[in-house]
Amino acid sequence: MAMSNSLDRAPETLHFYFNRNCPYAQRSWIALIELGIAYDPIEIELGKDNKTDWFRALNPNGTVPTIKHGETVVYESLVVNEYLCEVFGGDLMPSTPANRARARILMSRCDAKFVKLGYSYLSHQRGEDEAKDDQLRSQLEEELHFLDNAIGNWGGSYFLGDALTLADIAFIPFFQRMNVALASFKNFKLENLNLPHLHAWLEAISHRDSCSQTQMSAQQIEEVYARFLNLDYFKRVGVAS
Repeated sequence: MAMSNSLDRAPETLHFYFNRNCPYAQRSWIALIELGIAYDPIEIELGKDNKTDWFRALNPNGTVPTIKHGETVVYESLVVNEYLCEVFGGDLMPSTPANRARARILMSRCDAKFVKLGYSYLSHQRGEDEAKDDQLRSQLEEELHFLDNAIGNWGGSYFLGDALTLADIAFIPFFQRMNVALASFKNFKLENLNLPHLHAWLEAISHRDSCSQTQMSAQQIEEVYARFLNLDYFKRVGVAS
């Protein structure tokens, strides 16, 4: 993955390869809008376009998001978003090293803990093992309370205070999807849990144009996730155990 001498290439056209159903691609879509970056959107049909030789030449992992900015190609959503901040500026990363480290810890935790717990619980068939289902639910609730406390400890609307950062953007697409999918397929409703700071965070992001413009509708989420669950997709791609 090339990441060299990008500052002098900011005027170059930025090509954004994405799929609107992919939460990882939505992360970078949100960042592009928040940073006010002009880009050329190129929608990729997953399972088809991303397997072609031309796309694999860009990104050997065959994943979205991928950006091509001049001669620079970057992929992996969290890396893409930091690249966008470094090249185009903006305030989506905190100004101090300590707070940037905090943001990166939260971003890493999103993928390592929240995403895996959420999709593992969503994918598990309760009738196969009720004890495991209860355990997964308990672990997910514990993580939600951790995230609620993380927001509360900073005393603002977002994870790191009063300003949206890449830490928030890491979580947003997954909360938008799981809010709907967990309620529909597991009868698990976040609003029934005592998570005051997380509820306030969800309310704050619902008013941001970048989040509303890029989100899937509840109907789309239910349709796509019903198909994914029928195919055991989340376990197959490694985001559920």
